[in-house]
Amino acid sequence: MNTTFTPRAPKRVVTLAGLTAAAVALSACGDDPAPISAPVEAAETTTTVAAPAPAATAAPVEPAAPAAEAPRDAVVKISQTELGDVLADADGQTLYAFTNDVDAVSTCYGTCAEAWPPIIVDPDFIVSPGLDSGIFATTVREDGNHQLVAGKFPLYLFAADAKPGDITGHGSGDVWFAVDLGGRIIEDGAPPADAEQGETADEQISDEQAGEVVAPMIQLGDSELGPIVTDANGISLYLFTPDEAGNPTCTGDCAGTWPPLLIEAGSELAAGEGIDPALLSTVEHPDGGMQLKIGIWPLYYFAGDSEPGDVTGQGSGDKWFVVAADGKAIR
Repeated sequence: MNTTFTPRAPKRVVTLAGLTAAAVALSACGDDPAPISAPVEAAETTTTVAAPAPAATAAPVEPAAPAAEAPRDAVVKISQTELGDVLADADGQTLYAFTNDVDAVSTCYGTCAEAWPPIIVDPDFIVSPGLDSGIFATTVREDGNHQLVAGKFPLYLFAADAKPGDITGHGSGDVWFAVDLGGRIIEDGAPPADAEQGETADEQISDEQAGEVVAPMIQLGDSELGPIVTDANGISLYLFTPDEAGNPTCTGDCAGTWPPLLIEAGSELAAGEGIDPALLSTVEHPDGGMQLKIGIWPLYYFAGDSEPGDVTGQGSGDKWFVVAADGKAIR
């Protein structure tokens, strides 16, 4: 991938009023100007009345120069959220950083970019007043488009955010975070209550305070596709067809968009009514932890789902599908 990191000095808009003020200031200055704060004493002068000069023919008036074009909207602004002030796009939608991106190089493509659309800008973008333009730059994506960068992080939207101020992607997969005004990720802020897919796997399936596993681990939930396998909170679960050998192949940045359903090693495998618990097993995930399986399929979340019954990942890339009670794909 031929990716470059392109810092960019912000454009300055020079107005006619600004040029006029500058000209007046220059005309008042000599080779050795007095300090601005020093008062100037009035000198005694002798007034001489000069003979009137012959009338001069007035020069033709040149047409006024056209007004300077108004600057286009800033591509990045400030948005107020429950996390405090964060970076947002021109419409006020929260912007996110992906911690798997290193040295300002984007690694989110394909199905990842469907859930987390990159912010594409012109190389001569401008930013909103109140932001330090020096922290922003662009990085060139594989398709040649310029993606906005804050600090060392390329910036993205989250498809599940519906309105300005939404932060439903914050903490997703423990790799996606909102960004503060200095271009740093916000890791200490509490994620929204409805972002179950952003919790850690242990939080999703266990009660750490009581030391007891929540039962069932999976259950059947209602969706527009009919009854499907969900987690204990009703969030849809998916299978990935390249896992047909029974081993998880979605790792790294793929797992940022499709977090695996991990359980504590040694946990009793429990299923809700309508699911045969004999179908359940576990497999070690390459990134660490034990992933729950139904039939031959390791189970995953989709970062774009935020509510029980959501199936926004269904059919993605013709490889991701929700699961029926018998452990087979619903296509």
